[in-house]
Amino acid sequence: MGDVVPGAATPAGTQHAGLRQVLAAAAVGAGLVLADVGDPVLGEAVLAHDQALRCARAWGLSEPRPTVVVLVDGLGAELLDQRRGHAPVLRQWSALTGSGTGAGLTTCRPTTTAAALTTLGTTALPGTTGMVGYCVLNPLLGGRLPEGTVPSADQLLSLVSWQGSALDPRSWQDVPTVFERLRREPGTAPGRTGLAASVGPARFVGSGLTEAALRGTTHLGADRLEERPGQAARALRSGTPLVYLYVGELDHTGHHHGWRSHQWLEQLERLDAALAELQRRVPPGTRLLLTADHGMVDTDAAHRVDLADHPDLARDVVAVAGEPRFTHLHLPHADGALAQEVAQRWRQRLGPRAAWVGTRQEAAVHLGPLGPRARDVTGDVVVAMEGTWVLVDSRVHSQAALAMRGVHGSLTRAETTVPLMTTVT
Repeated sequence: MGDVVPGAATPAGTQHAGLRQVLAAAAVGAGLVLADVGDPVLGEAVLAHDQALRCARAWGLSEPRPTVVVLVDGLGAELLDQRRGHAPVLRQWSALTGSGTGAGLTTCRPTTTAAALTTLGTTALPGTTGMVGYCVLNPLLGGRLPEGTVPSADQLLSLVSWQGSALDPRSWQDVPTVFERLRREPGTAPGRTGLAASVGPARFVGSGLTEAALRGTTHLGADRLEERPGQAARALRSGTPLVYLYVGELDHTGHHHGWRSHQWLEQLERLDAALAELQRRVPPGTRLLLTADHGMVDTDAAHRVDLADHPDLARDVVAVAGEPRFTHLHLPHADGALAQEVAQRWRQRLGPRAAWVGTRQEAAVHLGPLGPRARDVTGDVVVAMEGTWVLVDSRVHSQAALAMRGVHGSLTRAETTVPLMTTVT
């Protein structure tokens, strides 16, 4: 079965982002109801309850069960498939799409955490939420910088940390989350606990990304991966029907060492052991779902283009946002002709190193139709890199970012295809 579910909303002209269905379908599978968003325009961009229900039925999730959704940051389906020998527990779980380890479910574009977790959490694509990259040109700058401005890190707002900004993540990303829309089935007696809980590092409580992407749930802090199965089990036993459990260790290790490293394998084995503990501790009859926000590719210095070293590319660019695999270039004038000229110049200079180069208007094919928020922060020109190439700017990116071994954000299958796997205890 592919990742397109009959009846699910698919904005015209965009890729179908299967990840956007997972949390909504899991909520319905936990016996909960998704309330309407109350806005006809926004209602076209998010999944309604009946669409989530059709998805749950297509995936075999419609029987009401307490449910845990495990989100493993950075665990691409192709990566898992190539390292499945190190994950005996996951090998026993059933794939809901495709074959093998569940290859076939597609995440959003760009394939980066801020965008993907918000798509998971709201069911809306980045073109609606405005979460179009790891970082964006700070909206407080007004969207236009003077000609001759030199790109710098001070221009940027991280959509993960939100540090250094007076913007309220809840107000700026105001699409309601699945958690905010949860209701009990009509006629169901009120429970003694909340409808959902999230489990992850304690520092995520009230963080910018949590508030933008996953607000509306009780957060249970557990800094060590090994502590999270117990937290999830306690929430279920107290009567909470839906638990979201985040695992970020694999992505963190991949960035530093690459996904082909022995350190990455150690984290995969650690994840597999935690899943075994989760299966052991949750109440009988609990449904466990596992997916990921994106995959990863390994790069090196030989596949790095530094904008600071290429005046022909840097000409007319006043700010650089996004990430090294999916970059937003901002120009000094709202000039469509200039954007077309810059895009064409970049296509010619980068050649096969670029998977796609286009203008803001053309970027809707990847981001989804651009709403007002996304139009304000999407680059005049957007560049997605091919293979294992990265586009960096040493005037903007930190040394740690420049040295990253494992990267993501672009359009390869290794980055865009994520697993969707399940088991019932």
